[in-house]
Amino acid sequence: MRRLPGLGWALGDAMLVASELVTNAVCHSLCTQDEFLGVRITRDGRLRIAVHDPGASGQSAEIADRPIELGGMGLKMVEQLAATWGTERRDDGYRVWAELELPN
Repeated sequence: MRRLPGLGWALGDAMLVASELVTNAVCHSLCTQDEFLGVRITRDGRLRIAVHDPGASGQSAEIADRPIELGGMGLKMVEQLAATWGTERRDDGYRVWAELELPN
């Protein structure tokens, strides 16, 4: 991501969002060592960060409703930093994505 020119202040937000989405996929996807997680970053008016995993767990990404000291802050941060975010269950796995506004 550091090679995406013109992000300015949004680079830190983008790195945090990407880190949270990848961390969630690693922790919750039940991905094995023989499977892959994919990260795709596109820029078209907004910066879109998408993380794809095999979807073996069958779980969906949701904002946790529990005390902060028990974890679960990642998607809350994503929700606050992103203009929008969402999930897609597909034949080839599960994708969580977030779109961030870019500076003018």
